[in-house]
Amino acid sequence: MARGGPQKYTGRSMKNVHAGMGITNAEFDALAGDLKASLDKFKVPTQEQQELLAIVGSTRADIVSGR
Repeated sequence: MARGGPQKYTGRSMKNVHAGMGITNAEFDALAGDLKASLDKFKVPTQEQQELLAIVGSTRADIVSGR
């Protein structure tokens, strides 16, 4: 849905799902780094990688609550 596809997400919000987990910026960055490594491994083109990583990055404020 965030990428413009036809599927509609009807689940709970990112903020509600991750509330109280204490996820830190470092942990979020580690996840993004692992995702980038996987995209590189499977030779996903740069433009698509950038688009996906921007979408993931846009969720940071709703996911990170730890120090």
